[in-house]
Amino acid sequence: MMDRELLQSLYRYCLCLTRHNAQAEDLLQTAIERWLKSEAKPEHLRAYLRTVIRHQFIDDCRRLKIIDFEPIDDHDPALLDETCLEEVELQHDLIEYLFSQLNAAEREVLYLWAVEGYSAAEIAKDLGQPRGTILSRLHRIKIKSVDIMQLSAQTNTTGQGG
Repeated sequence: MMDRELLQSLYRYCLCLTRHNAQAEDLLQTAIERWLKSEAKPEHLRAYLRTVIRHQFIDDCRRLKIIDFEPIDDHDPALLDETCLEEVELQHDLIEYLFSQLNAAEREVLYLWAVEGYSAAEIAKDLGQPRGTILSRLHRIKIKSVDIMQLSAQTNTTGQGG
C-alpha cells in the first residue's frame, strides 16, 4: 500500500531524474495515476512505480529531445571497479554540485546506488541494462566526483592562504 515513506522515496527518485521540483511532482503524479487506473495491481509497488516513472521520464525527454546518452563502448572494462566508489567520501554541497554535472542516466544510477543502496547487479536488473553498463556509469561518476573533490580541495587551499 502507498504510505508517506514510499511517496517521499519516489519523489526523491523523480527529483533525481528531473532536477526540478515541479517536474518531479508531475512525474510522480503521472505514475500514481497510471497505477490507480491499472486493473492489475503489482506485487512490488515500489519497483512498479519506479519503472513507470523511469519510462515516463524517458518518454518526456525523447518528446522534448533533452536527454543525452553517452556511448559506453569507449570505456575500458578493466577500469570498472564497483568498490572504488565506496572509498570516495563526498560532502553535501559536493554531492549537489556533482548531481548538477551528471546526465540523467548517471544521476539515476547514483541515486539508486548511493541513496537506495542497490548493488550494480540490482540496478542493472531493475533498469533492464547490462551490469557492465551500470559499472561504466558508476566509473564515470567516480571520475567526475574525484575531479570535483580535487578542484574543491585546490579552491579551499588557495582560499585559506589568502
